[in-house]
Amino acid sequence: MTIILCSILLILAVILLTPVRARVSYQQGELEARLRYGPLNILLFPLKKPEKPEKKKKKPKKKKKKDGKKKTKAKINREQIFYTIEKLPPILGRALKRVGHRIVVTPLHVDVLIAGTDPVDTAVLYGRLATALSAGLPVLQRALRIREQEINLYPDFAGDQMQFAVDAGISIRPWDALVTGVCAGAGLVRWFLGFRKLATPPPKEEKKVETTGEAA
Repeated sequence: MTIILCSILLILAVILLTPVRARVSYQQGELEARLRYGPLNILLFPLKKPEKPEKKKKKPKKKKKKDGKKKTKAKINREQIFYTIEKLPPILGRALKRVGHRIVVTPLHVDVLIAGTDPVDTAVLYGRLATALSAGLPVLQRALRIREQEINLYPDFAGDQMQFAVDAGISIRPWDALVTGVCAGAGLVRWFLGFRKLATPPPKEEKKVETTGEAA
């Protein structure tokens, strides 16, 4: 019985103390996420679709007419960005005080093209992001071990849509991730709820008035 208990504890220790390495890259609308754990190398996104066996050709079915309604994609607005800059760094900072020195970030490459509805909004947003970066990055560097770091901000006064490219990797032990999640859990939930409240409501669809005939 003692040998079985010791074996179980040893297996749990190996699982919790073996580093997990995750890497995420996003560029030109394409996202790729990989996870490495020991000998495993898992592609999390995009998921590979299983190859389907060839089927016999069937008669083409009549396509149903679509209503023409398109689903509106959620976009991050200016208020959400300001809210995140203000609320998220303190939450993460408090959580990383316990285990931050055991987390390795490599690489950290970020390119952000900043644009707004008008040049004034672009300038304000660029100034806020640059200020937050200059203030928060040294704190992050003291809390984490960051290697291969390159972060660039580019204002675009002629455009109206923000773009960004990210290539970031992190190495953390499951035990440290568990402790960080417990410490930051409540704060992250509050931040997420406030973030959702600031979301831009979808545009209202105009009702079409159908005329059945001319008024008498």
